[in-house]
Amino acid sequence: MKYILYVLSFFCLLIGGGAWFFYNHPVGVIGVILSLYILYRLERQPHKLSLKWPGSKGKGASRDQAAFEKALSDFNRMEAERRGLTDSDLCRTVANMQHIARNFLYYLQQYPERIGLAEHFIDYYQDRAVFMVRKYKKLSATGLRTDKVVQTQQKLKTLLSQLDQAYEEQFTQVLEAELVTIDGETTVMAQNLSAQGLYNPEAAVRRKKPSSLKGSLAQWKQKAADRFDAYTDGTFSSITPELRHKINEERLITAVLAFFLGSFGIHYFYLKRPVRGVIYALFCWTLIPGFLGLREGIRYFSMTTDEFYYADYLHKYGA
Repeated sequence: MKYILYVLSFFCLLIGGGAWFFYNHPVGVIGVILSLYILYRLERQPHKLSLKWPGSKGKGASRDQAAFEKALSDFNRMEAERRGLTDSDLCRTVANMQHIARNFLYYLQQYPERIGLAEHFIDYYQDRAVFMVRKYKKLSATGLRTDKVVQTQQKLKTLLSQLDQAYEEQFTQVLEAELVTIDGETTVMAQNLSAQGLYNPEAAVRRKKPSSLKGSLAQWKQKAADRFDAYTDGTFSSITPELRHKINEERLITAVLAFFLGSFGIHYFYLKRPVRGVIYALFCWTLIPGFLGLREGIRYFSMTTDEFYYADYLHKYGA
């Protein structure tokens, strides 16, 4: 069904755009708007996550690969199950869990040597979450509203909200070694600066007061940036706030380039993927790259910070 809608969207764009561009017919605008709406709805739906095993070597590599593939399979099972949920509170809880799980899987793909630390998340948490969502849906499908059924559903919702917190705790535990390393490095740096008389953590940082106009613009820009980050970040993230805003800017630029110049693959050149960019440019006359550019522009705009970071930002900057 999904691919049929993609084809329908393409022809709506082709016919509507042609009628609008060549004949200046107002009906063409309706076709273009309908095409964009279908693309938007498709890209907002839960998608199957496809991650490649990085191929780590050493003792236990095959076991780690099996664990990673199980975690990925459980994630996609939950994506399929949550599409049929109707309870708004439970939808938000499960969406939050999936956001954390997606970030967790991206992180484990980058650092496969830490998969063993995520044992509870892989072997128990995700599997039980899928089980409870499935049972909740079965109870809802009966249409019964007896006290026993309602109590059981409420208990399932409470347990899922607790699992949401368990996801965060497990992710934090996996990050613990990295946090300890960072803390050690910052402590040594602070000691070195203190020895030179350059470090005073209690001293307030005083800045020169800018002109009224410049200060107002700076304050407005900072508030806009804070609102933008708060809107796009979602929930638990492994990315620092300082880097998060830079990633969001990159994501937004990529989305705009894909939406307006996707026919020529400009967004792929921007992301340092020249092969894809050249392919788009060579076949721009077919209008297919233009349609794909619109789709990818909507997808980039809908991405979370962590998704874009692991999928494209790391590749661009060679991190």
